[in-house]
Amino acid sequence: MFVIGIDVGTTGTKAIVVDEKGNILGKGYKEYSLITLPGGKIEQNADDWYDAAVFATKAALDTFDGDKNEIVALSLSTQGGSTVPVDENFRPLSNAYTWMDRRATREISEAVSEAGGGDVIYKKTGWEPDPSLDIAKFRWMRKHEEELFNKAHMFLTTIEYMNYKLTGKAVTDPGNAAMRQLFDIVSGEWDSFLLNLAGVEKDRIPECRFTGEYIGTLTKDAAEDFSLPETVKVYNGGHDQYCAAVGCGAISDGDMLLSTGTTWVVLGVTSKPIFTESFLAPGVHPCKGVYGNIASLQSAGSALKWLTQTIGEDDFSKLDAEAEKRRDSAKNIYFYPYLAGAGFPHNIRAFNSCVLGMELMNDKYDLARALMEGVAFETRMVLEEFEKFGTKITSLKMVGGAAKSEVWSRITCDICGCEISFPAEADTCCVGAAILAAVGCGIYPDYKTAGDNMIKYRGRLIPDKGVETFYNDKYDKYRQGHFLLRDFFENK
Repeated sequence: MFVIGIDVGTTGTKAIVVDEKGNILGKGYKEYSLITLPGGKIEQNADDWYDAAVFATKAALDTFDGDKNEIVALSLSTQGGSTVPVDENFRPLSNAYTWMDRRATREISEAVSEAGGGDVIYKKTGWEPDPSLDIAKFRWMRKHEEELFNKAHMFLTTIEYMNYKLTGKAVTDPGNAAMRQLFDIVSGEWDSFLLNLAGVEKDRIPECRFTGEYIGTLTKDAAEDFSLPETVKVYNGGHDQYCAAVGCGAISDGDMLLSTGTTWVVLGVTSKPIFTESFLAPGVHPCKGVYGNIASLQSAGSALKWLTQTIGEDDFSKLDAEAEKRRDSAKNIYFYPYLAGAGFPHNIRAFNSCVLGMELMNDKYDLARALMEGVAFETRMVLEEFEKFGTKITSLKMVGGAAKSEVWSRITCDICGCEISFPAEADTCCVGAAILAAVGCGIYPDYKTAGDNMIKYRGRLIPDKGVETFYNDKYDKYRQGHFLLRDFFENK
């Protein structure tokens, strides 16, 4: 038997065909564009999500030499927080308002005031009030696009729209529902207070089912589009970060996913949701009985990209090789990687990037080494935020661009002081979706058993005790510098 995992992301969609042992027998990918407009508007054509999923799946099937009739199930990983209004026939009435859209800044401020403070929204949904999410979007639409708002039969996020296109049923999951800021993660229900705050009726929001729950088989049209049998069963998917967690084996209390893209994301698995003053974002994990808590480092991978462009070094293998030699020559350099402001756990947009300690003897590779260390120091701060609330961190599962860098991976391991495992497959969101499908259709009884059979690791790192003192001392000085600089930027 075979299953399909599809990841509908922000800039493109990936698809994989997988066997019971996790062997990837076909892959496909299709990009699409963002529509950027004045006033902070960032939109997307919702039909691009479906068309790209069709293209990517067919591309994956092109290299699949098995029997299509043995493909039994599929599931989705999706971007969260992008919403499209649809008519009675579930056709889009406009572009989707993406999770990056910032048009509703005034509306979210008004909503927070009406709610009696942002904590009221945060403690229900797990997400800090934000202009890009549905409370703000709906208030903006009611004010500025009243005809569109009133005409809309329902408002669908990416997973809901895709589930409808696949099965004829618009269904969401708890992770994506919470990101809409209309769903209470503790009660597991759409919240009447939040719906009233947004000004939208409950019957215009889709049904929420558990991640991994059976939705239905492919419709005739979807089966024809995807070149798959109508017998393929569709199981409810999840938010991409939660699917990535499943796809790399971060499913038990204390497991940590470190996803190193443009933004580095830490998802920590805990037995209860963690609400913090720094707005750690807790949500319902696909594995019942645990929660996934998300923290984002805004300027991480993007900081290194900025540096390579600035110093004119696009050979990453050379950058790695040189940076690996520079621990001692860069020992007094402290790079604070806040090129888009200081993200979690600081959340200070006005805190800009700084470099301390550069001398005439230092060069661009010293600077690159210090930047890698700075991002790792920020990651350690995130892990310490978890530890404040009693989380015993057992491991890091590291994926993404930085996981391909031996030196950055080693620096992260030594600074954070915990073992790091590296999944062999980079597309962990797709793997996670495939695992949801495999468990849903009964190939495996649970996510742990499925992961043990379907997830492969290419290696692991253990902290080097020989540099523990060095990095503990440098981390202490990094934190001292951070607090001094924070005072400067907060009072400038």
